[in-house]
This record gives sequence, C-alpha cells and structure tokens, in this order.
Amino acid sequence: MHNAGNGSSLSTYSRRKRRFLARFLCATTVVLGLAAATSVLSVGASTSRASTSHSAYSAIDIVPPGARVNYANYQQYAWLYPDAYTHYTRPSGKIKFCESTFYMGNTFQQGFEAAYLQEVHAEVRAGVASPDFILENSNNTTATQISQLQSEIESGCDVIVVEPSSATAFCPEFKKAFDAGIIVIANDPVECNYAITLSFDVYENSYELASHLVAGMGYKGNIIEITGVPGVADAATATNASNAAIAGHPNLHVVGVYTGDWTASIAQTATAQWLATHPATVNGIVDEGAMGVAAETAFAEAGRPLPKVSLQEGDCQELAFEKLHPSLVTYMTDQAPAPSAYMSMDVALRMLAGQRPATDTILYPIPGPTAATFNQWWTPSMKVTSSCFASPKPALPALTNYLPQFFSGGTAVTSFPQPS
Repeated sequence: MHNAGNGSSLSTYSRRKRRFLARFLCATTVVLGLAAATSVLSVGASTSRASTSHSAYSAIDIVPPGARVNYANYQQYAWLYPDAYTHYTRPSGKIKFCESTFYMGNTFQQGFEAAYLQEVHAEVRAGVASPDFILENSNNTTATQISQLQSEIESGCDVIVVEPSSATAFCPEFKKAFDAGIIVIANDPVECNYAITLSFDVYENSYELASHLVAGMGYKGNIIEITGVPGVADAATATNASNAAIAGHPNLHVVGVYTGDWTASIAQTATAQWLATHPATVNGIVDEGAMGVAAETAFAEAGRPLPKVSLQEGDCQELAFEKLHPSLVTYMTDQAPAPSAYMSMDVALRMLAGQRPATDTILYPIPGPTAATFNQWWTPSMKVTSSCFASPKPALPALTNYLPQFFSGGTAVTSFPQPS
C-alpha cells in the first residue's frame, strides 16, 4: 500500500512493519496496565475516551491475535466492546436489509450505496432477502438521521447498515434496534456496543499517508491540509493523525487548512480559492480523502508547480494521476466503497447464520496497489477526470481471508456475493 511508482515495496513494508510492531507493543502495554487497574465495563455501558484511554473494554486480547496489527492505534479512533449479540436469534422469513447514511454528496458514498444494493439484490435472487430495501440519507443532519433510524426500526428492518454522522448521538436508537432483534452495522466507530463497528483504522491509515508524504518531501517545505466533512469523527481523526505525523519536524510548515468535504468538486474550488491569495510555493498536499487529485488539478489550472501528495481513495482518477506522475505520489491506499460494502454484507450474513464476533469492533486492512500489483488496479481507460473506482477484485481475497478469525459458532455461510 505504498507508492506504486517508486519500486521500494520491500523497504517500505519493512519500515511500516517495524513501526506497527513498536506501536502495537506500546499500546498493548498500556492496555494491559489498564486491565490490571480497572474492572471490565458491563455490556452496553458507555464511557468517556478520556476516562478509559479511549477504550470501553480494557483488554486487547478480545481481538484475535492475527488481527491485532490493525488495532495498533485503535485508542485514537475506536472503542472496544465485547459482543452484545450473544443471544441474538435470526428472524423467520426473508431478511429486510436497510441503510442509513449521513451524506450522499461524494463518489465514495454513492459508490457504497450502489455496491451494497448490488449485494442485497444478490441475496434477493438467492431467496435470502426481501426486495423492499430502504435507503435513508440525512444530508449531514444528525437529528434527521436519528428520525430516519427510528423510522427504519419501525418499518421492520432486520439488518441496518449505518454511516453515522456522530459517534455518540445514536446509541439510544441502536439500543432500540438491538431490543427489536435488529443487527446494526456501523461503518464508522460509535461509542456504543449495540452496533457492530466495521471499519479500517482511520487514524493509522491517515498517519501512514502523512508520514510517507513528509518523508517524500525530505521533511521540509510547505504543506496544505484538505480536511473532510466538519464535525464527523473520521474527519477529526484523520486531521489528528496527519498533524501527529507532521509534528516534530521544524522545517515543515502547514500553511493552509481548509475543508473539501471529501468531495472532489468542493476540494478543487476550495484549493483554487486558497491559491488565489497565497502565492508561496506548496510542496505537499495532505489529502484526507478523495480530494488530492482535485487539488492537483487546481494547481495545474493556476499554473503552479504540482506538489507531492499521498492518496487514500484508490479511485480511478488517483490511479490515473499516479500513472502520469509517479514521482509525486508518495503513498497510496485503497479506501474504496465496494470492498466496504462487501465486508458489511459478509458480517451480516455470518451473524444471521448464528456466528458470533469476538468483539463488536472489527478493524480491517485496506489492501491497495503496490509497485508489483499496480496494473491489477489501473486500466488505460482511467483518466484524472474519472469518477469511477477500480475493480474491487484485487482487494477481496485479503478481506475474505481476514474476517473468519473474528467469528465462532453458528453455521457456515456457503457463499458471499462479490461486487463486480
């Protein structure tokens, strides 16, 4: 998941692995110390990040050993709870799948909805799901999303996939859903164990992206940071991680911070406006999601030199940009929507089959292109103006092999629909 153009996969991987292990050992020491000093909270308890080192359950050993590398900095991003669905019973008849999102204004959310709907349609054809799928979009208004969730609970949904606008606001609704026998899968961490959190570690990913960027800049020069949707936990987490990677390097200077709402058109306009009043050279762009190529386009249109950038979306325009400018892309991961939709359905089907997760917080890796695998992701049809995503197929094998370690009991699921 490094820059596919620099040909240094082994050295990059080794550095990353050493840093992962060092952080993990440090985090494990802290958590085990907490475990000795505090009692385990009861199922359903809510907690303050400040009061329990960001963890509602103070033992990393509830995470399968083979997955702990992906929890290296989970305290900065997520909460660990034991599985609350111990006594869950699958409802009779066909399953009604529903979705609640806070934002449909960018290509990721649109792509996730399309990919998840494709998964649901496959289950309808298999006779597992009912065809009356419900999608609600709150347009980034928490009160509206709460109301929409209440409506979905009352509408007889059996599985609700949620992209929450808040980490704390939805716990009462999640409890109502839980009491009604509904599986809730949250694709961002929530401070409540009445939902299964399913996500990659945004803090670790953002830290790696920023740290590779500043290394590629030689730890000197001017940086701009383009942030996500204000008020959303993922956006704040990504900014905190990026700032941590930049800190301690006196020759690096953050000269601009502005939001792009994880939306290319907004990021391009915001960058053009910023450039109009800031003539100084910019050497690096911290892209916190799907905005880096748009920012580079604004630089090109302004006749300004293109800065280095790390890219995390893995969409067509990013792959096309790296193909054109391999020396500018210092790191790339693949936060694509279709693998995320696949994971959501995979977990739902396992739980419907009676399988129980070891923890309600499943953090997974996000495989991306390397120098050796770049052409599995990139195709000649991709342009820097494309709004598509690469085929999810290169990412799926790693994810398929990763999930089973979290589950036990129940019956086997014979097939998981794979997005095209």
